[in-house]
Amino acid sequence: MKAAILKKQEKIENSPLKVGEVEIPQPGNGKALIKIEASGVCHSDLHIIEGDLPLPESMFPLIPGHEIVGTLEEPYGDFQKGDRVGIGWFASACGHCDQCVSGHENLCSNSKVTGMDVKGGYAQYTLVDGEYMTRIPDNIGSAEAAPLFCAGLTAFTAVKKLNFSPGERIAVYGVGGLGYYAIQFIEKMGGKAVAITGNHAQLAESVGASEVLDRPDGKYDGSIIFAPSSSIVPVAAEHTRNGGTVVIPAIMDKVEIPFGSFAWEKNITSVASGFRPHTRELLNFVSINGISSKITKKPLSEVNSVLKDLKNGKVNGRVVLTP
Repeated sequence: MKAAILKKQEKIENSPLKVGEVEIPQPGNGKALIKIEASGVCHSDLHIIEGDLPLPESMFPLIPGHEIVGTLEEPYGDFQKGDRVGIGWFASACGHCDQCVSGHENLCSNSKVTGMDVKGGYAQYTLVDGEYMTRIPDNIGSAEAAPLFCAGLTAFTAVKKLNFSPGERIAVYGVGGLGYYAIQFIEKMGGKAVAITGNHAQLAESVGASEVLDRPDGKYDGSIIFAPSSSIVPVAAEHTRNGGTVVIPAIMDKVEIPFGSFAWEKNITSVASGFRPHTRELLNFVSINGISSKITKKPLSEVNSVLKDLKNGKVNGRVVLTP
């Protein structure tokens, strides 16, 4: 099969991913073989490839990609051959630690990551833990479904953490590949999404934001920060009402915030997405509410150029690779 192989971490400008032939993995022992139809490209892939998340040499060569949708090659449990399924960042958990047994498997410190600990979706086939894959609703296309397994799920988890009431105004800082999902979720759940963006106002408007601003104005009932800039955190906290919550799904090297910005019982939290019930809930929500995925399809052979565009801010929405 064809796969994009990473032999060592280096800058994407050097085109480190090499598309070549590798053996098709074999199912068995709880593993299910998926013939990939679509694999989303995520900024986390770029962090892995370039070494922002340093990995030991023993993990290489690896195949990145953790937004995977395809068809089963063999039956597995209640799934039949040909069923469309997907898997995201969260490949598996240990199943027996305190977090797992208490229903918080997404916080398992021994969890495995798709595209890092196990081979990912930048390929024609992938092998997954059959207990962690999720069925795709019939009315969601494979390319549209793929980004939901990381970008969509992270945005959905962030929105749920706010626990807002209908009519409340939620600030969304950054309207890229995750923010535009969050805007739709907030609006469909009865909230008022206030998009705060300098570059993607048109995208925010196209997905139904109640307001689109280039800077915050007044107080908001909750805030989500998708823009990977630590300087936004104190600003967002300052513009969140007393007792409100600021959710930070974005990856940052550090967060510095004056005490006065989050006093009066403001909450600042992060997101560890991947919880299987949330994945099923998300797909059902998208299926019922007609949430749109702004995608561009590209062939696997163009993976390096796609990641270069992502790094340089030239991607609007999400890119999905097709093998």
